This record gives sequence, structure tokens and C-alpha cells, in this order.
Amino acid sequence: MGFQNLVLVQPECEVGMEARSFAMKGADILDRAIFSPSLEEAANNLSFLIGTTGRFKGRKPRLISCRKLVERVLSNCSPANVGIVLGSEDNGLRREELRLCQWLAEIPTGSDYPVLNLAQATAIVAYELNLAIKDQKPCDNAQQASPEELDSLMDHVERVIERISPSVRISVSRLMQRIRKVSVRAQLEREDINMLHGLLKELDKSSDL
Repeated sequence: MGFQNLVLVQPECEVGMEARSFAMKGADILDRAIFSPSLEEAANNLSFLIGTTGRFKGRKPRLISCRKLVERVLSNCSPANVGIVLGSEDNGLRREELRLCQWLAEIPTGSDYPVLNLAQATAIVAYELNLAIKDQKPCDNAQQASPEELDSLMDHVERVIERISPSVRISVSRLMQRIRKVSVRAQLEREDINMLHGLLKELDKSSDL
């Protein structure tokens, strides 16, 4: 489908000759594959993480069909900054892995069998993304904030929260996870980042009064 970057998180088997024999013409992708000890570490190199699931039992606001995902969410994203996460064949993605994802995508199926095997799910998701990328009009990403600029803003937010909110009832780390998810979904531009930095500075000043 035209994708080249494969990240394998804690694979439970050797990626050797057997994998290459099944890969057919995709052996070069296996040769370039990155091995990561955790999904959290793999996500550090991306600005947007999308999980795939057929068994999501939590609140639904961030669950969307695969086709709606490419129509609504990815239309303004640089494909190189987006990671699509597919879980293991038997259990899919764990709850803590789903929490790392800004959006969750599902492939609509019949109610009698709501999940697909890993190969089928990967092929369908890749197909939909491939069509979307081919149909996508070239866009100017010059105004979009970089991952580094977003990280700088998140650091600033965390410093201000720790300074003005001493309440033990507030978990700063959990709050920051939610703020980061909201910020990534918003696809902030550099002008937005600069404005928010300015607002945070003013809040920090007011806390000294």
C-alpha cells in the first residue's frame, strides 16, 4: 500500500527467515523495521497516534470508523507524523496502550463477529489510508506546529500547573496526559502555540500577586 516505516513493539517471536518468506516483496520493510521496547517510547517520535480496536468499551468520543478517520482527522496531518497502532492477534491493544492514542479507529463489521484478524485489519486500514493519501490535495504544513514546539508548550503548561495548583487532589501527570491529547487533536498551528505561551506567562505572573 506504499507505506515504508514499520515499528515492532516487543515482538514475541524472531523476525527472521520465516517472516521474510511470508513478506514476499516486503522483505526490505522488515530489514528497515525499528524495534521498540514500549509503545510509549515509539510514540515519542510521532505527533499523532491512532489505535485500532474492535472491543472498545469506554466512552465513545474518540472512537471513529476507519473511513471517517481519514476523511475528518487525517486531512490536515502530515502522514510522516502519524502512527497507526495494531495490537496482537489474540488480545489486541491493552488498556494502557489505548490511553496513549489520541484517536481510536474501528472497522465496522457484522454484530456476530466484531473483530478481524491482524492481517485483515492491517490490509483494510492500509488500503483506506492509501486511498486518502492519493486523493489528498497538497497542503501547506508550514504553519503547523512541530512536535518540538508542542513539547515546549506542554512543558510550559506543566510548570504553570505545578506552580498555581498545589492541591493534592489533582494528579498533574494525568492532567498533562489529557491536555496533550486535546492539543494533538486540535492540530495546533505555530501562531496558536505562541498565543498560548503568552497566555501562560500572564497566568504565571498573576499567581505572584
